Amino acid sequence: MIGSAYTSAAVQAVIGPGHSTEIPAVLWGGFLDGLGDLIAMTGLNVSHDAFTPITDGVANSASIDAGVAGTGWTIAAFALFDAATGGEVVASADISPYAPTDGEELTFAPGDLTFTIEVA
Repeated sequence: MIGSAYTSAAVQAVIGPGHSTEIPAVLWGGFLDGLGDLIAMTGLNVSHDAFTPITDGVANSASIDAGVAGTGWTIAAFALFDAATGGEVVASADISPYAPTDGEELTFAPGDLTFTIEVA
């Protein structure tokens, strides 16, 4: 368990400009369903510079282009991966379940994505 005073620092070691060298310099976006299964990768990389510290983690401080929705999607989370093809999940952020229309351009406005550590 990580103490509540250090949760933001722990997340910043994974995501953001000051991330650990153990974390890939290039992250890739992907969408997850309500079970945490991959729906699709966006095909777009997500810059660590797009995130800034918040009290208990990090949030995007810049808009994030998340590509175009496919048919029949219901998105429950946005994840950052270590490879364009999916690879391993580095972190994920739950979002309100959303069923975009096929071909809809998806963007996260500043502050829409927050990555935190759940503290027991």
